[in-house]
Amino acid sequence: MSDDGSRSSGWHWHEYGVGPAGEVAHACARSLNAFLVGLGCSFALILGAGILAEENLLGDPGLESAIDHLMRLSVGLLMVFVLVAAFVAVVASYLREVTTSKALVRAAERGASSRAVPAPDQVASVINEPAAPLKYFGWANAALAGVLGVVGLLVVLMESSAEGWMITLVALGYAAVMSLLGYACQEWLPRTHERRRVRIAAHWTAEDEARAWKRARSAGRRGGGKQAPPGSARGASFVYLAGVFCAVGFIALLASMVMRCGTLPARGQSECDEVYYSSFIERVLSWGFWIFAVAVPLAVLFAVVGVLLEWQQRRAERADLLDLLAGPRAASPDKDLLAYHVERHAHPLARVGSALSGAGLVFSISAYMLGEGFGLGSQEEFAAYRTEALIAMLVSAGLFLAATVGTGIANARGRELRNALMERWPRQPFPSVNGEGKIKRPNQGLERQRPRSRRPAARNRTSK
Repeated sequence: MSDDGSRSSGWHWHEYGVGPAGEVAHACARSLNAFLVGLGCSFALILGAGILAEENLLGDPGLESAIDHLMRLSVGLLMVFVLVAAFVAVVASYLREVTTSKALVRAAERGASSRAVPAPDQVASVINEPAAPLKYFGWANAALAGVLGVVGLLVVLMESSAEGWMITLVALGYAAVMSLLGYACQEWLPRTHERRRVRIAAHWTAEDEARAWKRARSAGRRGGGKQAPPGSARGASFVYLAGVFCAVGFIALLASMVMRCGTLPARGQSECDEVYYSSFIERVLSWGFWIFAVAVPLAVLFAVVGVLLEWQQRRAERADLLDLLAGPRAASPDKDLLAYHVERHAHPLARVGSALSGAGLVFSISAYMLGEGFGLGSQEEFAAYRTEALIAMLVSAGLFLAATVGTGIANARGRELRNALMERWPRQPFPSVNGEGKIKRPNQGLERQRPRSRRPAARNRTSK
């Protein structure tokens, strides 16, 4: 079947190519999820190492001071990375909407079959409120920066200082830029997106999409044949074990310090009334640091094994699906297996690379800045490792870039398989869950109009 869905035997979903920019936007959004996981792991390491340095458990005052300075600077960089990652995520989300809508317009102009209805996620990119995440990001940052700027202005009016004026002007300027961004996403950007949506809805009517959904529901009621193999479940089990080891390590570390104090230290003091337990609990508390030191590497090892098992299993599943597609009378595979492979996913190794990138960038940049003198101290200790920190910084950035590009290439190459699966064995996508844990109604896009005639969906909307 061609990329424009020109050859089809019935109404079905079809994923249209979105071009290199669209693939990178899709891949970047998925890589950022793993990147945030890496930032979360960085926060856990900062917390654990900071406690060790604060409680003087490393046995070397110089080492404890250097780690304390590194962790304090890493916390600030971690917050900056979270803000930057959120901004990149909302920009990638908007680029995904733009590239998808433009790709569907081009497909309609080339005469794509009306029976090859755009896939549900592509329909969602067209009919949902355009640039909504970017708009909320702009207004939220504008509000926070505006409050900070107003407070700073009141302070510098009473006690004028160069630093105060600089911080105030930067906050007010940032608030103005974010307000302009929010206003543009609310008033200007939706206009061009709406024009593209009207052209798309004129080509694929709500009736076309309703028939594609009807075929997917009827196929889902008939059920699937071959059940999904248990390889992915084994990989998930290793990932869950990694989480258990990580939690046990941090609980043991915290217990070895928190449970030692019977009362909170008095104000201005660091010592407390020590409490002693039975021999078994005392032994466990004395092993707290070593449990942490062993559990964290084991957690990393189990996580890597789980990811590799999942990668191997997904490759075997794709090979089996290709063999089934080659047989004209092959039975339908398991519905969950189909629902997984007709959607885009980040490559398992790309997720690992993105997570390592998040953790590596935080600590490498912190170490480099301390070596350059931008910190609370320990410049002499970190100055000797500036080259290594710079190399780690470049490697971490390269990991994220490779994960994003690799995911984009893998998703582009897998589009042909996804389209073949959606045409032959249509299945409804995985149901999404809201914040209360209830399954939401699938985003059926144009079908929500319930048209009574074959008028274009755009007219149905504008007539309301």
